[in-house]
Amino acid sequence: MRMNNLSPAHPLWKRILNYTFIALLIFSFPFIASSQENNKRPAVGLVLSGGGAHGIAHLGVLKVMEEAGLRPDYITGVSMGSIIGGMYALGYSADSLYNILKKINWEFLLSNKILETKVIFLEKNNFYNSIVSLPTSSAKVTLLSVLINGQLIENLLSYYLWPAADISDFSKLPVPFMCVGSDIITYSKIDLKTGYLPDAIRASSAVPSIFTPVKIDSLLLVDGGLIRNFAASEAKEMGADILIGSYAGFLAYGEEDLQTVAGIIKQIAFYRSLEDFNEQKKLVDILITHKLRKLPKTRFEDVDSLVKRGYEAALPFKEYFIKLADSLNLIEKQKPLVNILNKQSYKFDRIEIKGNNIYSDYQIRGVMDIEAGEEVNKAVLSEKIELLYGKAWFEKVKYRIVPRNDSLILVIDCEERPKGMIYGSVHYDNSLGAGLLMGMSVKNLLSQRSVINLNSYISKYFRFDLNSIQFIDKNQKFGFAVNFNADNTLIPMMSIYGEKGDVISRNYVLGVSIIRPIGLNQLMGLSLKYENMNLVPRYSSDLRIKNMAFNYLTYSYDYHVNSLDTKHFPNRGVLLNISAGSSKLLSQVIKNDNSKTVTRVKNGKDYSSERFYNLNGHLKYYFSTSKKVTFSIGGDVLFITGTDSLSSMNNFLLLGGVESVNKRSIPFIGYHSNEISITRMAGLSTGIDIELLKDFHIELMANAAALKKAEGTQSMSFQAGYGMGLGYMSIIGPVTIGIMHGNSSADEYFNKIKGYINIGFKF
Repeated sequence: MRMNNLSPAHPLWKRILNYTFIALLIFSFPFIASSQENNKRPAVGLVLSGGGAHGIAHLGVLKVMEEAGLRPDYITGVSMGSIIGGMYALGYSADSLYNILKKINWEFLLSNKILETKVIFLEKNNFYNSIVSLPTSSAKVTLLSVLINGQLIENLLSYYLWPAADISDFSKLPVPFMCVGSDIITYSKIDLKTGYLPDAIRASSAVPSIFTPVKIDSLLLVDGGLIRNFAASEAKEMGADILIGSYAGFLAYGEEDLQTVAGIIKQIAFYRSLEDFNEQKKLVDILITHKLRKLPKTRFEDVDSLVKRGYEAALPFKEYFIKLADSLNLIEKQKPLVNILNKQSYKFDRIEIKGNNIYSDYQIRGVMDIEAGEEVNKAVLSEKIELLYGKAWFEKVKYRIVPRNDSLILVIDCEERPKGMIYGSVHYDNSLGAGLLMGMSVKNLLSQRSVINLNSYISKYFRFDLNSIQFIDKNQKFGFAVNFNADNTLIPMMSIYGEKGDVISRNYVLGVSIIRPIGLNQLMGLSLKYENMNLVPRYSSDLRIKNMAFNYLTYSYDYHVNSLDTKHFPNRGVLLNISAGSSKLLSQVIKNDNSKTVTRVKNGKDYSSERFYNLNGHLKYYFSTSKKVTFSIGGDVLFITGTDSLSSMNNFLLLGGVESVNKRSIPFIGYHSNEISITRMAGLSTGIDIELLKDFHIELMANAAALKKAEGTQSMSFQAGYGMGLGYMSIIGPVTIGIMHGNSSADEYFNKIKGYINIGFKF
């Protein structure tokens, strides 16, 4: 067969072209020719720059390299490049990394916020529920740091880098790796080649003025891109012969972009990094730059767009990568990648706790409930760290795994909060009026494992709640609590002995409880309470009643679930409250203009003082069909057994309003807060929350119930209501305003159409 008769598609032509390309490749790179003579395979180094969210484009480059069959022998990374590069060095594929990045909640990860599902039930009330949150000590009051402390990202890195937890020399990873940080004390470049891999990557990606620095030994480290954003020379030093670079960092502006102050400042800020990049890029054989200027560097959720841009930028080099892989394999086959991703658990020879002064090792070990010598997997350890952080003891708490002298040490690093926190805010609604919210939480004040929480609403219609808990076991799963709460609330319409008008409900409750927290989001308890409940008519009473007081002894069982992702405008989660109890009337006091009548149980002859029982249940379930639309469905059940005509005046709960205003309130759209006094109820509710713009919501709500009023009637009535409102999450808390309509089968005392407004945080 003659050459000139061969078609371009003939296999022989392809073979000739392939060998020609390989020959050109060999002569283009003298070290490949030299390696052929020495029978040594040249090493490929991959250099991944920083660049914020733009660094996600590196995944596109890795995807093209995988398709071409080209795997790097060394990887260096800076900032986001260190995250991508470090995880790839463990053996994660480009597709695996893509799936991980897609399911991350970036809004919470890159903030000082965490989902409320990660906060223990007893701390949920104070969590993101105030304008002012000040830690205190005996010496001073300090403002909270605005920098992101990395609580979430560090524990996420520890979770996904778990397979390398027992490897302290990064050159011994499946793909040798190193990353770069900057010591802000000496303003010098630090090569991070050993230690705890999550710490090294976190340090390399600690953007100044956004994240807190990372302390490693005597170094205080921030983003390596401050000095070197493209570690090419470091890859050479590791042993790479051929360098492939992926650069997603800042590119110098042209004249047209330097007409604004912002553009000039940015150019100046990145001057040193750009100057260093211009030198480093001379060392690489292939440089892939990404055109990402129009995509924000802070939108980490744009994973699809960024990976696509990275893939498109690398695609023109795919054929080169294929030929390079073939030529290298002709010299020597690349060794298979060692699989360490299947490491499930470790046994720790010792557990060390560092940074704790307020909370003892005994307390922390009790919550962790992990002993040396037992096998621990990453899911369990991550859950224990979340439980420990959810106690609100720490500004940050994380774990490290340290190999030491053939031993494996689990180190718990703590940054404690002060014992006391003070909270402050303002609030207004059309039920309670304007008021000031003040709260305080103090831990370990009276003894180890003690907690004191105080919350108050200072207004004409006040609320006050003091709760002191002493946990009695090392795991803090059982506690003894003393509670005192008081409230002064308006009932806009109530019937007392046939007279109707607005009444003040004033209540004081002192109780003791045994409580049992279950995980982070559940709490149950048994309580014994002394209750003093007062009704004070504000209308002119023909009977001249000034005050009616009832004193009860009540015991109850309570079970609560709160798994909402956020307190205000939640997207998902469950609220469940169940209370079952029994009350005994001890005495009744009636005051009028001229007299005071005290009726005690032992003297009662005109009425029965039988014990009465109650069951009260509330359920609300939130779920989202998209990021912008949340649905809710719920239900309420109330059953109170009958009592005599005297004590029945205070044997009821209060229905109405958009939100609960005291412990006896049941929200019900279409009616004023506390508008209807009830003893029995079965109701359903539903709602839709649409986030039209960021933090701006429109809400649609409806509910209906069959109920029995507390005004002596034996028949059940039907109530229904619906409403529509606007909501906004402001810096002073949630703001909601709207209108609602209530439809009743009974007599009406108010307009059917009503407005409501709520401004600020609440408790």
